[in-house]
Amino acid sequence: MPGLRIFPILSVLFAGALLASNFPKVPATLHFYLCAVPLALAGAGYALLQVFLKPPRTTLLKRLLLAATFMMWAVDQLLPPGHSATVLGDVVIAAYVLDLYWLAQEQLSSPPVQSTKSEGS
Repeated sequence: MPGLRIFPILSVLFAGALLASNFPKVPATLHFYLCAVPLALAGAGYALLQVFLKPPRTTLLKRLLLAATFMMWAVDQLLPPGHSATVLGDVVIAAYVLDLYWLAQEQLSSPPVQSTKSEGS
């Protein structure tokens, strides 16, 4: 699994490059592609991680949906404005909302975590 560590590292590096591409004199075409790269790397890396971790089937499917959502968002960044981009963007939003719903349901069904801090500190 050590080879999988490259995905989050590259994702963070490309996200930094994306932010830096907002400086003046950086070509707009570079920014256009840098929007998609960290999303695609994060999604692909997370999907591969799940294959190696082999969580239970339901958990695996939920996590693969999240990974696929990042990759769909990357594709959406590269699409020209229009109906296809709008529909794909809507699918991405719906998938993120569903994922957040699942996370909230899991958190609501698990016992609260006790703080290790003492009162008043």
